[in-house]
Order: sequence, then structure tokens, then C-alpha cells
Amino acid sequence: MSEELFSFSVRGKVQGVMFRQTIIRACQARGIRGGATNSVADKHEVILTFSGNKEMIEEILAFFRAGKVLNSWGAQVTSITPISTSVPFSNHQVTTENVDTFKWNPRVEFYM
Repeated sequence: MSEELFSFSVRGKVQGVMFRQTIIRACQARGIRGGATNSVADKHEVILTFSGNKEMIEEILAFFRAGKVLNSWGAQVTSITPISTSVPFSNHQVTTENVDTFKWNPRVEFYM
């Protein structure tokens, strides 16, 4: 049985503010798979894919919809658009499987 993927385009203050790591850590904390990729064409867009417990996915999306600041670097989502064709995890830059292979700045606090 293949896993159900949910992909989204999110816009806001999402690049250069540790957004991808923040989201992937939020996925790990909730026991779901996640993937995040910065848009090359638009510095205000990141593509996300989630898979797993729908209630946990909705918890993350509700945090976005509330317009809350996501970390101490000011990451914040201003809009979410579902993508009809899901993006496979293997196509993402950062995932719940590879997040620890990156050298992240340790001076970020996650609010999710």
C-alpha cells in the first residue's frame, strides 16, 4: 500500500529564516514524514509534502493558517495552496530522513 502524500505551496517569510528545518522538525515531533524545497523562482515560496497522521498534518497547517511566527528567526506563512499533483519526498531538498545531514545554524528556536 502506498502512502498518501499531501503537497502544498506556502508563501510568506519562508526563505533564509530556517523555515525548512523548522517545518521538518515539527513533522518529526508529530511522527509524520515531511519534505520541503525552496522555490528557485520565488524567494517567498516553499513547496512542502507531508504524509502520515492527518490530524498531525492538520495541526501544522492550522499553525500556518493562524499566521503565527514559527521560529526565532521570524519565519511565517501568509498563504497555503494545495498542490493537486503531490511532490515525492525524493524530489525535496530537506526531508525528515535527511534533515540531520545539513549544517544548520544552531541559534534558532522552534515555536511549533
